[in-house]
Amino acid sequence: MIFFNTSRRYYLNGIDWVMAALDRINIKHTGLGNHSQLVLVLKGYLDKKNLTNKLSKTLSNSAFLRGKTKRAWHLAPYWVSEQQNFDPEDIRFFKLESNNQTIENNLNKIIQDCARTPFKDDKTLLGFDLIHSNNSTYLIMRFNHRMFDARGAEALLGYLLDEQKSDEKYTLPSQGAQLNLWKSRFLSGQRINRFLRSIYSKEIQVVQINDQSDASKSESNNSHCFHCFTFSEKQTSTIDENAIKKAGYLMNGIYILSCVTKSFDSLFKKRNSQGNMLVPINVDVRETKFSTAKIFFNNVSFMLFNVKQGLSITDYIISFKTQFIDQVKNKIPYHFINASLLMRIMPLKILSFFMNFRMRKKPCSFSFSYISEQAFNLKSVQNFEVLNLFHMPLVPINPGIGVFFTRFNKKINMVISSFDNNLSKQDGKYLQEEIISRITFRPNQ
Repeated sequence: MIFFNTSRRYYLNGIDWVMAALDRINIKHTGLGNHSQLVLVLKGYLDKKNLTNKLSKTLSNSAFLRGKTKRAWHLAPYWVSEQQNFDPEDIRFFKLESNNQTIENNLNKIIQDCARTPFKDDKTLLGFDLIHSNNSTYLIMRFNHRMFDARGAEALLGYLLDEQKSDEKYTLPSQGAQLNLWKSRFLSGQRINRFLRSIYSKEIQVVQINDQSDASKSESNNSHCFHCFTFSEKQTSTIDENAIKKAGYLMNGIYILSCVTKSFDSLFKKRNSQGNMLVPINVDVRETKFSTAKIFFNNVSFMLFNVKQGLSITDYIISFKTQFIDQVKNKIPYHFINASLLMRIMPLKILSFFMNFRMRKKPCSFSFSYISEQAFNLKSVQNFEVLNLFHMPLVPINPGIGVFFTRFNKKINMVISSFDNNLSKQDGKYLQEEIISRITFRPNQ
């Protein structure tokens, strides 16, 4: 049985507090929180009863199905878990039969509907769905970013399903309030403010995907939509080769980002939208070795890039590499983490209002992330071969669209996540095809 020692408190860090504020903002605008989901694809039909028995065992009296934040006497927020047994009735089950295009469309619709399903209350952190279709199982784990980032959720799913670790004890991490080094926090805040002022200079205008007419906006139901694609092993090898040749060793993320940016450039030109493109990206700050203590909460920071429209992929690579090296040299990800500790003094209601105002005043063009190393390492689940694992995050209200890449079993998965009022189906298909074409391009083709 997995259980957690909660005798010591976990005080939220600044990034955790920011994620909690984003959760509140998203709920206000869309009815959904700062959620994401993992989709695990297995060969064959995983038995629902066996799965519910396994989850009931591993999640019995767990400390991460439900939770909330409280404030200590010194105002630092800390996490309070509400231990609760897993209810097998909470797993929704779908079964699709036959093998035709209609079934495939229904499968995609169900998977997207799962991603858009709210939790039963604002304390619930995990949810599960099971789909049988065409001799494949799709096991979905929905999670809230208040307690898990993307890689942490992958690792958790692996531990929940691993038959070899069903009796292993894991400890909910403890973390101090970090109410010290105030001068260092303020200096980091000054650095971040100077950095943001340089990015958002008065001379630039930021191009946005939701720059549409009021008529088109009124037709939207403001729902999240997704375009998912898995590159083959051959295509993934081509991407890796292109990255080394054009961007350099260990610069796969820069190469992929450059191709995505050029694709957005084409879409913006198609829409006659002009301006600079501002791109926020997530940065995983874990050490190379993935420890169980790093499963929980948010082990990420941020970087922000600013590029012009109309450049070639080569010029985008040069610009992104220059900015990347400069931000690493100036420790921008560290200063985001350090400065964000000061934001915890604000109640969530005030912080979410402040962040919502700033995101509207200082918009971005699209968000991006590339997770180069998988944290889920099981080859099979209850003797069913694991075929794929991909992420479907709900993009924040601003910029309202993001492109997310993960690697699994020598393949790269891509998900374009957006609001319906930001990206039509036609534009979504156009953007996906542009990215695929550019990222896998060979000069001799």
